[in-house]
Amino acid sequence: MQYFSVPLLALLVDCLLAVSVNPSRSPVTKTRIRYIEVVDDYDDEETQKPEPKQAGATTTLFTPRQCEYDPCVVPTVPCSVVAAQTKCYCPGISGPGELPAPPEIKGLRQGESGLVEVHWCAPQSTVTYYKVITEDGHEPQIFSNLTRTGLVQGVNVGSRVCVVAGNNVGFSSDSETSCAIFEHRKADRALQMSWVIAGGIGLLLLASVLAVVLLWRWKRNRKNSNVDGEGLGNPSYTTNEIL
Repeated sequence: MQYFSVPLLALLVDCLLAVSVNPSRSPVTKTRIRYIEVVDDYDDEETQKPEPKQAGATTTLFTPRQCEYDPCVVPTVPCSVVAAQTKCYCPGISGPGELPAPPEIKGLRQGESGLVEVHWCAPQSTVTYYKVITEDGHEPQIFSNLTRTGLVQGVNVGSRVCVVAGNNVGFSSDSETSCAIFEHRKADRALQMSWVIAGGIGLLLLASVLAVVLLWRWKRNRKNSNVDGEGLGNPSYTTNEIL
């Protein structure tokens, strides 16, 4: 910034005027100088102006998403690996030092050889194994923590089935979601009824075929018996013994 250009010029003018007006007077009378600050029209090169903010500029916030994790399906890849690869976050899971939450039974259906298939969903807890308990007096079935389905035996219609999660601390408690009553589904009943109806139709068709065969044989036998009773019909033989 440059200052004092105009005040200096004013001082010189005043001195010249004083000398020209009274050249014999000595000493020269001091003139009171008033300094006026003048600011140049240009800016200092070293001064940096702040850049103006662009209108409409917004700050983008990154919102993490939850990993695609289905507790009712056995995961092929652990959720921690998926989270590291896709920058998602896994659902909160309680540690091994806490009791596991109860699982959720998704369905009971009749399997092969009288077995019942139990399907459940894992809780958001550290689980070491699962145990399926029935009220029919059979031993509980133990399954690993990587399973979501299990076949159990000795389950009658109307029996109560419960799935329990266990770890080093203990077992989960029974709840409305971890227990269910085994009942034949409507689809199973409809399938059984369809087999019954198909069997009945098959028996009717078989009986109809047998009836037709028996009727045909009866008519054939009757026709043969009529021919044998009348004879061959020899023209040389008459009842009056006259040729």
